[in-house]
Amino acid sequence: MPTSIHWFRRDLRLHDNPALAAARAASTKVFGVYCLSELAALNPRQQTFVIGSLKQLRLSLERRDATLTLLEGPAHEALPAAAARLEAEAVYVARAYSRKERGIEASVAGALGRQGVALRAQKGHTVHEPEPIAERKAPGRGEGYRVFPPFLEAWRSLTVAPVVPETEPTARDASPGPLPPSPVPLSAPAPGEDAALSQLRGFVTARLADYAVNSEYPARNGTSGLGAYLRFGCLSPRALYHAVAERMSRSWTLAQERLSMEAYFRRLALHDFFTHLAFYEPDMHDEALQEKMRGFAWSSDAALLQRWIDGQTGYPLVDAAMRQLHREGQIHQRAAIVAASFLTFDLGLDWRMGRDVWMRDLVEADDAICDGNWQWIAGVGSDQAAYPRIYNPVKQARHFDAQAMYVRRYCPELARLPTRAALAPWALEKNQQVELGFFTPDNYPPPVVDHEVAARAFLARYQSFSTT
Repeated sequence: MPTSIHWFRRDLRLHDNPALAAARAASTKVFGVYCLSELAALNPRQQTFVIGSLKQLRLSLERRDATLTLLEGPAHEALPAAAARLEAEAVYVARAYSRKERGIEASVAGALGRQGVALRAQKGHTVHEPEPIAERKAPGRGEGYRVFPPFLEAWRSLTVAPVVPETEPTARDASPGPLPPSPVPLSAPAPGEDAALSQLRGFVTARLADYAVNSEYPARNGTSGLGAYLRFGCLSPRALYHAVAERMSRSWTLAQERLSMEAYFRRLALHDFFTHLAFYEPDMHDEALQEKMRGFAWSSDAALLQRWIDGQTGYPLVDAAMRQLHREGQIHQRAAIVAASFLTFDLGLDWRMGRDVWMRDLVEADDAICDGNWQWIAGVGSDQAAYPRIYNPVKQARHFDAQAMYVRRYCPELARLPTRAALAPWALEKNQQVELGFFTPDNYPPPVVDHEVAARAFLARYQSFSTT
């Protein structure tokens, strides 16, 4: 049987790794490699996370008497050179879906092919592959869904592939190469497959049953915390699906708990939806998915953008969200929605400017997910609604952070104020400011815009443009 290479990309794990399992099934010797050039496409926090995950993967392979080789140079040069040096006849990889990553895959396939080495792509980082879902919409036409509800129905109708048993590369490379240093410190999330599996166990046993309720409140520890692990493949989405399904199938699981698990399945499906959307609509990275909204005049005011980035808009929930992002490289999903809505509707800024901030700072940032979410929020993407949903930052704070716990955590200048004042500090009368020792211009900025006025003006402009 031949020698092969498994090219690790977004599958930094040994559990449920179809490409690695296929390489093992077809080969006597399997070398594991990672192309360091792909780090350049990541933000510094992501680079630190990946380097930490590679370190853990390398240690795991060492315990199994195998190595992880780190390749320098562009992938389309490094992989053919490695294949020649290691005498490999095939390279196995988890398939890519985004335009950028598919381009790298295609250039590698061409370079390998010229020296008689096959590139064999297997299942990637989705619960369901794009083609079976597309077949439910238009058999034989290769067209993906553009709106979520029918996609969700098709997604739910398919059987999820079983988890592939744990496997690993078998060969040792005498020249595996050094790990690069981490560019920035990162305290959380902990990198690697072991940390991912631990986080999965904690979520399924402790927080999944209340996910539908608690995940919406930024101050609660109610989300899965699995975003970065899914982004870099330290955890398989199919393994996650089956872990949730197994918990859901237990006879003692309450009906209300099953509703929470269904809500989490919906979020997994949404992750797949945006990935599939990027696969079938690669231009959505640059252009609005809705053709009618292309050419809409967004603002590019750099000063307003900086106020938003710095968490100095004067709206506490928005500012807390942006400060969490800056401090931790993470942002709660409800706070993220409110902050994104504020950028596009209250400030009128181009959704791509916000998307780029997410890509720059989030540990779990992903082109397809960021493009899809930001277009949906901005009312230019995959949405059936006639007009965009505009989130009122004050009402959202009162509903989802009623005790101002999240706001106080990330906006310390508001921490000593009474709850009502912490959620709307501009509403304090002068005598109240004196009594509280809190003077808004000095301690916290006044609102950069009036939400009601700005949102109405934007909606009128949106309606006028979309109907002409």
